[in-house]
Amino acid sequence: MRAFAILAVIASPVVAEVDPEPYRPILERCLAGTEPGEAWEICIGRSSEACMQTEEGGFATLGMALCLRMESDLWDVQLNRVYREQIAAAKLRDAEEATAFDGAFANLEDSLRAAQRAWIPFRDAQCGLEYAYWGSGSMRQIAGAGCQMRMTAERTIELLTAVSGMVGE
Repeated sequence: MRAFAILAVIASPVVAEVDPEPYRPILERCLAGTEPGEAWEICIGRSSEACMQTEEGGFATLGMALCLRMESDLWDVQLNRVYREQIAAAKLRDAEEATAFDGAFANLEDSLRAAQRAWIPFRDAQCGLEYAYWGSGSMRQIAGAGCQMRMTAERTIELLTAVSGMVGE
């Protein structure tokens, strides 16, 4: 029985790794063609959905998890870019604030760094919880990967919105 199960897994048509390049433009076009703020949420899941529809085994448990992880990585690239932009904007804001009240309110950069450093373990713990809800069930792979993708996307959108607000003032 065990040998049969191993053969079934080996023989199943599931993707071993997903190349993100065909799916990167889906996310980038969506972000570029959508108004800032809440509307960007319509971009969440588009790349992974296209991946599942395109990749061999994309709707198998492993395929779905890999497609979700791939999109999570795409969002992570966006998050890192936006974070760098927001740090730069925060430094400018802190420089402006440094001239008033002896610089007592020039703490945006430090606050942003602290928030981001706290957010990463929060996301990981939350997604670990969503993974654990499923116990030994195979859905845990999809739930955990989906959580990582969703929370990374939501954080990216949150920072994109904040950057737009800081730069636009």
